[in-house]
Amino acid sequence: MLTQSPHSPQLHGNVTFPPNRCPLARQTLPAGPRAAADIGFGDTLDSLTSCAMSRDLRTGSVLRGLVIKSGFGADAIAGNSLANMYSKCELLDRAKQVFEEMPHRTVVSWTTLMSGYCSNWESHMAISLFGQMLGEVELNEFTISVLLKACAQCANTNDHQRLVEAAHCYVVKYGLSLDSFLANSLVDSYAKCGKLSDAEKVLQRSGCTDVVSWTSLISGAVLNGYAREALSYFFRMQEDGKTPNEITVLSLLRACSLIGELEFFRWVHGAILKTGWGWNDFVVNSLMELYLVNGCFLEGIEVFCKFLSTSEDQHVKAETLALILQGCSELGLFGLGKQIHCFLIKCGIIPLLVIENSLVDMYSKNECIGSAVRLFSRMANRDIVSWNTIITCLVRRGDYSRALSHFREIHRERGDGESGPDFVTMLAVLQACSDMGSYRLGQVIHGFITKTGFVCDTFVQNSLIDMYGKTGRLDSAHGVFKEMLSKDISSWNSMIGAFGVNGNGHSAMTVFRELTRSGIEQPNEITFVNILSACDHAGIMKEGLEIFNCIESVYGTRPSTEHLACVVDMLGRSGRLDEAEAFIRNVPIKPDRAAWGALLSSCCAFGRVDLAERAARELSVLDWDNKAWRVAMSNIYAGVGRWEDVAKVRLEMKELNGKEAAWSSVEVHGQDIAFMVNDTTHPECASIYETLHSITGHIAFNSTA
Repeated sequence: MLTQSPHSPQLHGNVTFPPNRCPLARQTLPAGPRAAADIGFGDTLDSLTSCAMSRDLRTGSVLRGLVIKSGFGADAIAGNSLANMYSKCELLDRAKQVFEEMPHRTVVSWTTLMSGYCSNWESHMAISLFGQMLGEVELNEFTISVLLKACAQCANTNDHQRLVEAAHCYVVKYGLSLDSFLANSLVDSYAKCGKLSDAEKVLQRSGCTDVVSWTSLISGAVLNGYAREALSYFFRMQEDGKTPNEITVLSLLRACSLIGELEFFRWVHGAILKTGWGWNDFVVNSLMELYLVNGCFLEGIEVFCKFLSTSEDQHVKAETLALILQGCSELGLFGLGKQIHCFLIKCGIIPLLVIENSLVDMYSKNECIGSAVRLFSRMANRDIVSWNTIITCLVRRGDYSRALSHFREIHRERGDGESGPDFVTMLAVLQACSDMGSYRLGQVIHGFITKTGFVCDTFVQNSLIDMYGKTGRLDSAHGVFKEMLSKDISSWNSMIGAFGVNGNGHSAMTVFRELTRSGIEQPNEITFVNILSACDHAGIMKEGLEIFNCIESVYGTRPSTEHLACVVDMLGRSGRLDEAEAFIRNVPIKPDRAAWGALLSSCCAFGRVDLAERAARELSVLDWDNKAWRVAMSNIYAGVGRWEDVAKVRLEMKELNGKEAAWSSVEVHGQDIAFMVNDTTHPECASIYETLHSITGHIAFNSTA
């Protein structure tokens, strides 16, 4: 086996030629003009062949010098061997030079250089060389096979299809032997060009059906997206009594991935076990990826665990391990994820970046933020996926200041050639600004997005609209919306939601009408939640009820419990509480806690104790452990002086471990300040309350004027 120095990335670096492999390795190279003659011309050719197989460029170069000095430089056989050696060592320029210096070129000379181009994936050069050799020499089966290989490597174009057909015609016209080698080359070329029917005809007429020909059909069908045809070929291959090889099985797995149905995944899994390929490393890794990439995490993890428990020498790809960890996170198998983490530490695999990123993501999604942050801080190398994972984790947890701090660190720690923030980073940072309600910081991020070119991304533009809407800057939100060259349904939903959350229901209705008139996008469930909420907050009940009644009949969307809750809140805010209760009980949607909670809140505002108690009874069935509706009932009872009922409700709340204190925040000079109801902890609380009373009095005076 060829051994290469780990410090030399080139094949011609420090290599060790193993003994007993090359004939010259067993003797000392003689010097002088008769050197090649002394060791024998045949031995020289054998040595060149060995150098080509082992890609030993250094010894091959020595042999070339011996060939030239000994006077065999003009020999066609020696030239062919040298061209082959250089081609195998990926030095096509030298191979071409040897070819051009040959005074007499045979069909082997042309075919050797063509084969070299194909082996190095320069098929266009091979096809060009074939055009030059026409008329120079008579073609043989090997030349046609190399040409067909070049066509199979090229893109599926009409020119290459015609060239394959022309090669086939040449074989028939001149009576070349259609042995299994040439027949398989024709089958492979036709299949990869998408002409499966022609490939089948060659297979039938040649009578040379072996595992290679069937595999060529299967892989060609998969390459062109004909996944079900590939499975059909596999069935016929089994009927023909041929045992699949590794390439057959891998092509079969790719076919199932294209179909994307769990039933087929399980079937091919069984077929793999039946044919004896169930413990091949490449096959098992591909099988796990088939399950995991298509969201079948449980099945993929089961294959992984069984593979580890029954195989002595396991080789699992880092990308597959990363998907396994993602599956543990998605399925809530946190314990298994931690066991895999320990296993990876024991095996010394942890420094792999793709696995570290998956571990950070797994811990963050399982609320182990401390572990995620520690893992991130210990990473020797980080890519943009690492930064995006930790930033998204912190934003999801509400630790916005640390998330933004990491965003700034990306620039400081980025080395030469490393990519900076991408659109995923921008989405996470904009979400932080949106949740914080920080308009000033959002503006800064918007400027950075414009500078870096992400402003054209639709997802980023939608996030900008959402951020400006939640910070109350509707002019900026609408400006981004109008400048969008391409809008998806999320763009319309964001704009409608921005107007709605700021109480501008009429503008939200205008955007909704534009959406329905455009006919480009169909309103979805979120669209109706946003527009109904906008009508609710703006008090335009008539339009809201009309939209609700049209959700299914006009737009073909089935109303959800969220839509129901919006309408209940809309009726409740206008004081039509009995109508709201009747609506809940008569609508063909099973109400959830949101609808009854909306009714209970309205009862609190209008002092309807009887209706509030009926809503509370429904909530006690749907959501017994929730404390929010008990707080509302306590306030309603207190408002009418029913103190015994207040005490009873508060006792229940105490048994449920009390109620978490709610809080809000406001941005002052770029700093977030959190506060609670009746909060007196701020050092300037006296001045704050004095200003608040002044504003309240001013509003009351203007409303009565």
